[in-house]
Amino acid sequence: MINALDHGLVGDGVTNDQPALQKLVDSCPPGEVIHCPAATYAIKDAGTVWRTGVSLIGDGPSATRFVLSNPGAPATPVPLAFWTTLQHGASPERPIADVTFAGFEIDGSQITLPAYDVLAKGLGMQYVVRGSFRDLYIHDTPATGFGCDFLQDCTVERIVAVHCGRLDSGWEKGGAGIGIGVGGWGPIERLTVSECVTRRNGTNGIFVELQDAGWTPPRGIRILGCHAEDNEYGISDWGADGLLISGCTMIGNHTAGFDVSGQGTTHVAGRYGVVTGCVVDDNPGDGVSIGNTPGGYTVSATRISRNGGHGYRQHNLPGAISVPASDIVLDGNDIWDNAGDGIRVDGELIDPFLVSNRIRGNGTPGRPASGICLNARVSSATIRNQRIWDRRTPPAQTAALHITANGQLTDPVFMDLEPIK
Repeated sequence: MINALDHGLVGDGVTNDQPALQKLVDSCPPGEVIHCPAATYAIKDAGTVWRTGVSLIGDGPSATRFVLSNPGAPATPVPLAFWTTLQHGASPERPIADVTFAGFEIDGSQITLPAYDVLAKGLGMQYVVRGSFRDLYIHDTPATGFGCDFLQDCTVERIVAVHCGRLDSGWEKGGAGIGIGVGGWGPIERLTVSECVTRRNGTNGIFVELQDAGWTPPRGIRILGCHAEDNEYGISDWGADGLLISGCTMIGNHTAGFDVSGQGTTHVAGRYGVVTGCVVDDNPGDGVSIGNTPGGYTVSATRISRNGGHGYRQHNLPGAISVPASDIVLDGNDIWDNAGDGIRVDGELIDPFLVSNRIRGNGTPGRPASGICLNARVSSATIRNQRIWDRRTPPAQTAALHITANGQLTDPVFMDLEPIK
């Protein structure tokens, strides 16, 4: 372990420590760990190009702080560390391998730019193998806070990302707390994101995004025990296959708590993912919003409540592929007190399974709502064991299943559909 203060870094918060950090990274043999003791390190006017086998650790986010700024290069984004395909030739043959970034804070509040720049991240690594990113506090970056792509055999743990993407208008690339590009390693990327907290970020709390429309959406990615609050979207799947979302809370996000759509740069939605054991609550828009996908998504054992739109909504967003979604499963969810319908289908479904959901109290005074509203073509649906309850109207006025004039329901299977008081 190398003490950075013994190798040219000052840590007084004023002296530019970036040249000394770059020199130290360049001179370290693989396997070395750079330790930055508790201090404030000023990183000015340039990001640090990282090398394989070199790690960076601090004494904790409240102790070791890296403050990014660009007073001498006001149009230049300054990530703390980066290694990218366009700037450095990163690839599966030239990855960053065996690195750890842990125990420090990245403050991007002093970066000024004339316009949004996707490279103005806290960390911006591509093609990382056996990387560990943990116990980081990243905040106020102009673009994505943790913006690392193609992470193979990697873990991202206990990252707190707050007010990242502050220059993002809402329609730029990135701008998230944690944004992870996928697909660069082929059909399998082994990545776990766990126990992270994302708040007030420009676009997403957390997203995974396929980076080339011609690539195979990868399997092997998990998001576990994370919290996403007050972002535009809470957690988004923009191109993974079999993404697992478990034990997460998605609260107060403006457009949707959980989102599957073609909103990413390649307009490819995720498919065959699983959302289980989550709380999707108090989002001003829809709770769970799924569309632009060939299907296969499962939402189970999840509380979807008090959202300003619909509880669950199936719909295709414009600008991306719109195909019927097959094999959508909603099983054992508790869907209540949403301002719109409990379950709303505005996009074509094939062979959906709506099983054992408890749907109650949706709609607001003066805004009629259904437990299940089918507003598009739905074929070979299995709808059974639903418990649908509208506490605001007498039972005689409660529609257990409402099919609008535009809906077409073919070959349905209904079993034990029961409004309850």
